[in-house]
Amino acid sequence: MQHRKNKLLEISTGAKSKPVFIRQLLTNLVRNGKITTTPKRAQVLKAYTDSFFAGLVKNISTYKEEKDARRENIRVIKAELFSEPEGKKVLETLLPKYLESWLKSGFVASYKLGYRVGDGAEKVLLKLV
Repeated sequence: MQHRKNKLLEISTGAKSKPVFIRQLLTNLVRNGKITTTPKRAQVLKAYTDSFFAGLVKNISTYKEEKDARRENIRVIKAELFSEPEGKKVLETLLPKYLESWLKSGFVASYKLGYRVGDGAEKVLLKLV
């Protein structure tokens, strides 16, 4: 039996472990603002990115003082993103934009691009809203 097992969220990452691979994809998405990948990886990354940004927005609303929320968000960002410039970009540009638009989900939009030239795999463009 396969209770509580979601086959859609399983991706093959080669030699790397899944969490490290997803964090690399998230870091690249924040760095460039968009990323092109396969549909299955896009689905996993979209879910991960939405929960990441939703947690950051929730931290700001739950803490009474702004500096406590900022400190907690910095801790979460350091745990998830691999480089410091992307963390600063999230704190200074992306998070205020999401707070003023009152978004709680839907931080990433996906677009189908067609097929890859080399092996004919589908391509999907993920873009930060």
